[in-house]
Amino acid sequence: MYNTFDEDLRARFDAAYVTNTTEILEHVYKKPLPNRYLASFARFLADNRGHYMIENIIEDGLNDFFFTHLGKYNEAWKYPINFVGGIAFGFKDVIKDLCATYNFELGRILQKPMKGLIEYHKEA
Repeated sequence: MYNTFDEDLRARFDAAYVTNTTEILEHVYKKPLPNRYLASFARFLADNRGHYMIENIIEDGLNDFFFTHLGKYNEAWKYPINFVGGIAFGFKDVIKDLCATYNFELGRILQKPMKGLIEYHKEA
């Protein structure tokens, strides 16, 4: 939307998605489930790991989450922090580094919540 990708990355994005700023804004502000729509772009991030701009987007976004949300809880430093979902699982290396940076104890990172629920109920 801000035309910050270099030419190579922009060409990769355009090959993967046929969209424009108006369509993106419509999905985010007017259509249901904007979180799922935005999450659909995570595949592009995963497929383009190693490109410095993609690494910055991933690191900055997850750091913002740690600072804005996890860092606000006094208890965050007392207990392991667990993560669930495909995005957390796909970028677990960055999450591990951020847990170390923020001095959080990393718990488990599960791709699918069902596995953890089954394990929990087996132990109960």
